[in-house]
Amino acid sequence: MGRKGLVNLAVTIGLAVMLLSGALGVWPARSAVPHLAYGFNTAEWDIMRMLDMGFDWIKLFHSSNPTTLPPQMNVLYRFMAQSGNLNDVTAFGAEVSDVAVAFGDVIDAYEIGNEVNIDNPDYGWGNDPVNAEDYKVLLCEAYTRIKQVDPTAIVVSAGLAPTGRVPGTWQDSQGHLHTGHNGSFQDDREFLKELLAAGGGACLDAVGYHPYGFSADYDAEPDVASAEPTRNCVQGFCFRSAEKIYEIMQQQGLGGKKVWATEFGWITQPPDHCLSDPTWQGRQWQIVSDDKQASNLVGAYQYADAHWPWLGGLFIFNLNFNVAPWYSECEQIRYYGVQGKPAEGALAAMPKNKASLLGQLRAGTSLLSLLVDVDEQPITWTSSIALFNAGWQSLVYTATVESSAEVEPAMSGATAGLLSATQESLLHLSVPGFSRTLGTYTGTVSVDWYAAGAGNNPRIIRLQMIVISDVSRIFLPLLTR
Repeated sequence: MGRKGLVNLAVTIGLAVMLLSGALGVWPARSAVPHLAYGFNTAEWDIMRMLDMGFDWIKLFHSSNPTTLPPQMNVLYRFMAQSGNLNDVTAFGAEVSDVAVAFGDVIDAYEIGNEVNIDNPDYGWGNDPVNAEDYKVLLCEAYTRIKQVDPTAIVVSAGLAPTGRVPGTWQDSQGHLHTGHNGSFQDDREFLKELLAAGGGACLDAVGYHPYGFSADYDAEPDVASAEPTRNCVQGFCFRSAEKIYEIMQQQGLGGKKVWATEFGWITQPPDHCLSDPTWQGRQWQIVSDDKQASNLVGAYQYADAHWPWLGGLFIFNLNFNVAPWYSECEQIRYYGVQGKPAEGALAAMPKNKASLLGQLRAGTSLLSLLVDVDEQPITWTSSIALFNAGWQSLVYTATVESSAEVEPAMSGATAGLLSATQESLLHLSVPGFSRTLGTYTGTVSVDWYAAGAGNNPRIIRLQMIVISDVSRIFLPLLTR
């Protein structure tokens, strides 16, 4: 290695701290930046059971009144959005506004529709062929109305049903062609592509999806067929199909937004006589044991926490439909329930790594340090600092340099502004013509930030330029603390 010269790199002291819970080898390492909401779809609001399990998000359905919920419970509120609403979009928007005005103080996020890529009058788009451009009209109407009332609310597009790859092309009444459409319902991936191509990405904070596990284990690779049911994810019938949804978002320029899994789960064995019920035909291949349901649900949270920083809400379907007396014994949705089954205890024991609902500013480093060879001066040092909103609500920030410090860089780029949920910006620093005698020279960059419900907690980045008599050309390791 050459002896003389300048090593133009910074020693970064990271802010991230590895969070370990439970015995090593039992629980995997967590994400350094918490990003998950732990939630349930419920039949009855068994709030104390949920809180005792460490789950503090509940999904409510249209016409629910959330004002009786305790303050520690966060709410995802689902509106129905169906083809019939296109007959009077203004009335649809007014209904959304009424809910936001009445309950906005206790609703944290809104889901606009449910499985709108399938033509089901009870829980999908309705009796008409699905059309992403039509759905976009309702999504944008709801988004505008909600943001007028509560700009900090999270708007999630309708959780799409995993359909597998649908053959065929459908031509609508306007002559538009829709790929992966059989004239009734549409491939979930093709629907999302059409929604984003139509501009729907501007009317959502997160993309809703329903990554049910079917027969596959939580970590089965998407779109890979296998003779072993637990590894078979042919056509995307597995939990990790969510990765394909996020890939589409990235391709369409929406990689900075999150996916919310507003439903997911695994179905378990019903009584034998239910298997002859016509509603169970074609579904039996999806059945898993109670123990497998438990391990898959826990594994899904751990996998998403460790590998999917782009995932936000993760809502199990369901908590307690299996004990609700108004559902018939053979009703399929009963057998996704976890109450009183091994999954309940396993999920309660599972360590949680919960995201902050409020805006939270994080800086990519707390120290920028440079070694300078005294004989190589003057130099110009340039560097950048990443600023990231790790929360789900917007924040505003302003960066300033310590005046009259020994190191006083010029700043450029995003020195002030607004960061939406999960958005990142870069702050550029430049120290031109630096020349000093042997010694250590310091300065600071301070980033003040403000978010609704969160006080200012400035992020301080220390600057350090160390002038020495000899610098070896070596690569310094990344240090974290």
